[in-house]
Amino acid sequence: MDDDMRDLQRDYLADLRQTVVQMREHGRGLTSNFKSAFPALLFLAHQLKGSGGSLGFPRISELARKMSEELNLFLDEEHASRPTPEELSQTLMALSGELESEIAALWSAAAMPPRPSD
Repeated sequence: MDDDMRDLQRDYLADLRQTVVQMREHGRGLTSNFKSAFPALLFLAHQLKGSGGSLGFPRISELARKMSEELNLFLDEEHASRPTPEELSQTLMALSGELESEIAALWSAAAMPPRPSD
């Protein structure tokens, strides 16, 4: 892997930490501020689903895909076991926790040493 790709990955992971914070805030907001939290979560999950794999992080894409599926399940009015906003919030909080753990593992991996300070 070349240095440019490694730099892109580092920057992506650094930005992803803030994205996870946003996802957790919106996930908690599903029960009180659904109209703004839900579309924000759809957007963030979709964004991560594509970007993770493109930068060599398939597990990030997999977790984002699961989030997207859970969100889309909520939109399916014909689905018999459609989750409540509270259940959706709990599921998304658990998945964002997994995402947070994956980011930490990637940072601590030998292939992703911390970027030297400028």
